[in-house]
Amino acid sequence: MSYLFFVDAIDSNTVQALEGEEAHHAIKVLRLTKGEQLVLSDGKSSWVSGKVSEIGRKSLEIRVNERGNIELPTPELIVIQAFTKSDRNKEMLELLTVSGVNQIIPWDSERSISKWQPDSADKWMLTVREACKQSKRLQLPIISNPMKIEQISGILKNNFSVVFHESSGNKFSGVEIPSGVEKIYIVIGPEGGITDSEIEVFKSSGAIISRLGEPILRSAHAGFAALSALQTKIGRW
Repeated sequence: MSYLFFVDAIDSNTVQALEGEEAHHAIKVLRLTKGEQLVLSDGKSSWVSGKVSEIGRKSLEIRVNERGNIELPTPELIVIQAFTKSDRNKEMLELLTVSGVNQIIPWDSERSISKWQPDSADKWMLTVREACKQSKRLQLPIISNPMKIEQISGILKNNFSVVFHESSGNKFSGVEIPSGVEKIYIVIGPEGGITDSEIEVFKSSGAIISRLGEPILRSAHAGFAALSALQTKIGRW
């Protein structure tokens, strides 16, 4: 069994160090010993693997026996997620991460109850890091700055996008993904739903309005369902 940890950078040396909170978790919580196999990733483009060669009080080292590059998949999958209830954020982020999201754009929608706080970005990033470690995902999703619908509308005008809304008669199974598309944007509304005025803005931006099925999903779960269906549609799953 191998364990995944994240580091700030991967160098070309034959020995790679693990320090800080990641090292503390490895040494004090998991109680790893010499000879155990680890994978270290910078979360962006590079990774190495090897066996633990040295363990100190606050750091450990692995002797690298394999290294590689992380390829960004095409198309890139980007979820525009309306702020969910604060107690649902962790669940939402875990589900988006394990279902393959490449970027998450927090959306301050009209019916969002929660508000973006000064520490929200750090909390969201911590959750996706832990989800990546659990699922052995080498590349960390990007957490963007929160956006208003006007900013989102400008992005969607130049990209293929699908907005999921329960009132749509357009099943997602019937949506065709253009060949050669580099990015796919998925828009998920808040618990209270996307307003009619927001739907009109999305339509004017060229977005496809679609639905996943008859049951109305929670905002925290809808992104996972949408990404799962999309991953199958584009042939990754």
